Amino acid sequence: MKFKSLSQNEVKQRQAKYGRNSLPEEKVASGFRIFLSQFANPLVYILLVAGLISVFSKKYIDILLIFSVVLVNAAMGFFQEYKTQKTLSALKKLIKPAAKVLRGGKKQSISAIDIVPGDVVFLGSGDRVPADGRILESVSFLVNESVLTGESEAVNKKKNDEVFMGTIVLSGRAIFEVTKIGLKTKVGEIARSVKETIQPETTLQLRLKKLTHSLISISLLLCLLIFFFGFFVGRDFWQMLELSAVLLVAVIPEALLIVITLILVSAMRDSLKRNALIRKILAVETLGSVTTICMDKTGTLTEGKMKIAETHFINERNSFLTMCLCNDINDTVEIALWEYLKKLKGFDQQSIYDSNERVFEISFASEHKFMATVNSENNNDGRYVLYVKGAPEIILSMCKISAAEKNIAEKKINEWAEKGLKVLGLASKKISKKDIEKISAKEISGLAWNGMLGIWDPPRKEVKETLAIAQRSGLSLKVVTGDFYKTAEKVLAHLGMELSPNEILEGRKLNDMSDGQLKKIVDKIVLFARVTPNQKLRIVNALQEKGEIVAMTGDGVNDAPALKKSNIGIVVGEASEVAKETADMILLDSNFKTIVSAVEVGRLVFENIKKIILFILSNSFAEVVVILGALLMGWPFPLSAVQILWLHLLCDGPEDFILGFEPKEKETMLEGPKRMNEPILDKLGIFLIFVISILSGLISLGFFWYFGLYKGDLILGQTMSFMSLAFSSVTYIFSCRTLRKPFWKYENFWSNKWLFAVVLFSLSLAVVITYWPVTQNILDITPLSVLHWSLLIAKAVLLVGIIETAKYFYRNGKIKIETNKNKVISGIEGKPVWN
Repeated sequence: MKFKSLSQNEVKQRQAKYGRNSLPEEKVASGFRIFLSQFANPLVYILLVAGLISVFSKKYIDILLIFSVVLVNAAMGFFQEYKTQKTLSALKKLIKPAAKVLRGGKKQSISAIDIVPGDVVFLGSGDRVPADGRILESVSFLVNESVLTGESEAVNKKKNDEVFMGTIVLSGRAIFEVTKIGLKTKVGEIARSVKETIQPETTLQLRLKKLTHSLISISLLLCLLIFFFGFFVGRDFWQMLELSAVLLVAVIPEALLIVITLILVSAMRDSLKRNALIRKILAVETLGSVTTICMDKTGTLTEGKMKIAETHFINERNSFLTMCLCNDINDTVEIALWEYLKKLKGFDQQSIYDSNERVFEISFASEHKFMATVNSENNNDGRYVLYVKGAPEIILSMCKISAAEKNIAEKKINEWAEKGLKVLGLASKKISKKDIEKISAKEISGLAWNGMLGIWDPPRKEVKETLAIAQRSGLSLKVVTGDFYKTAEKVLAHLGMELSPNEILEGRKLNDMSDGQLKKIVDKIVLFARVTPNQKLRIVNALQEKGEIVAMTGDGVNDAPALKKSNIGIVVGEASEVAKETADMILLDSNFKTIVSAVEVGRLVFENIKKIILFILSNSFAEVVVILGALLMGWPFPLSAVQILWLHLLCDGPEDFILGFEPKEKETMLEGPKRMNEPILDKLGIFLIFVISILSGLISLGFFWYFGLYKGDLILGQTMSFMSLAFSSVTYIFSCRTLRKPFWKYENFWSNKWLFAVVLFSLSLAVVITYWPVTQNILDITPLSVLHWSLLIAKAVLLVGIIETAKYFYRNGKIKIETNKNKVISGIEGKPVWN
């Protein structure tokens, strides 16, 4: 290399002197601050009011329990929020911008934060400039500096010009020496503190917030009704005020948003284990609603391991020179060319590369589909050669070639493409120094056709089955590629997707279509070939206008608009920094299977959230039924404020959280995408909440009437009423785990070990508190006999039976989900994507 590089010792010395190449990040809240924030809650204030009422009433046990509930609630909220923050912080640390630098005489990739002044950095299209510096060498180098100037116009940068941290490389390449890092950069001077954009509330969070507000309104109305009705019929004012306040706290699911957020973040963490780095919480919920996946062929459906399988050289020497000199060794295709040249005897590609200086370059771009370089022949200032490689039909159009030779070449192109090979054309011509200034992407002609290469990229072994699963899951699959259509068509056929001519659309034909025409046929097209980034954007727009929720894959800076426009932007791990910043999800293994796995995670999360809400609301409103029923009947209250708080804290709380981590069911991916506007509570959920609340509440009232009023043992009646609510809720949770089938046929019955532990703890606690004198006094309850426990078990069994009956009739009356939009690949059963 002709540039001086830093040694490891020099790097360490400069890091000690200048520090790290970073800007101050937004400070996260400390654990203590998160804990204190748990008390800034209207429901806590209500509980404190209830506590003050107990002070006036001299109910010291009530005071102790109420304040204990406040502390325990704060501790649980702190645990959930702190864990969420830690997980998000850990995920953010995985998204590290990288930079290519020259160190120890070798080109290597490092984290941008480790750059020091004096480093030599390599920049290419799509890179974000990692520090301020001075350009040492540049070729067709255009930069977007809008982050500094506000102007979006491309700025042409040449040798000795300055580049600035945070600006984006639009095209070309450059090598620069770092002069300033971190806060010493221009960006650091403009803003001493750079904070990330605050994550907007997601669709699901907004819907949950709306649901919570509705529940608060209903709960407040019911509690006010209970308070005024009780006071009107002569109940003690302070007792009614305390009971109403505590009941309000018990009914409102104040921790729901925190629990849901933790579940979403945990889903992000689980997806990471399967090589999908989800960058935004929003993406988790949207993934469950994805209806169409637009994917690239190379590296996603195929292994991305290129190997030259066929060659057809007209001029062998010039073909080798084109492969060597028109090459940045920057992607899998160029690496394959370099490896092929390594095996040639008598051809020292590194020596040839170094002795033929590149003086001009047109970088490869999807719009023109070729790369061109001008090199001085053996570093002779007066002799130059233009080398071009790219899509064979494009290269042929630039060549001076006879009709017969062109026919032979086109026949060979089609023949190789039908084998599934990626075809690369090679051409060159000698030019003068003054001709260099005339070269542009639109004005290259008169080349000599040197020949072509056929490159094989084998399909991934697991993709065929995953494609079948995706199609059976109601996902519409589109392959959007820059490759020749016959190459992509053959690869898809190899994967089991046989396409008809009307399911294929080439970029040149798409270019002639209006947006309206594209919209009419876009859902019928499976393969879009030879497309440009702008055409990708048009495809996304057309699909979204037809109501599709689109996931789009991309990797270059030019893909950023399509990635941003799509509902889920997906990039591979090797994508440009700009594409990564735009994306919602990064594929660490560049595998299509990983995309489908992430969609499955999204669907599972939505299902579990529905289960949580069903369980929480069923328990809460059962307590309201008991209190309201007793008021209407003119009975003493079956439940005290302390008992309601106990139910709220220890009988329902842990189960709510654990239920959110149920594993997937085999039907999760076979019932089609979740609609973005699908209600959190469907008809079955609303019906079950109504039935469970009314039935559980009425049976609890029945126990109170029989044992407390009819038999004359008021304490026993209250104990049976209280224990029936505590006992049954931890029993019918098993029916809430699956809404598709009877709980005894649930394939994951034994999988959620924590749920069994929590249920066992709750049941054991229910038994212990009835016989332990301390809790008997606190809760004002009495020991129960075998007969009493038998009745409580009978109630729990009855509730489970009614829930299962409702699920049965709902399943049998439900309209079947429409069949898949794509053709189902025969012979492959739908299986879970991951275990």
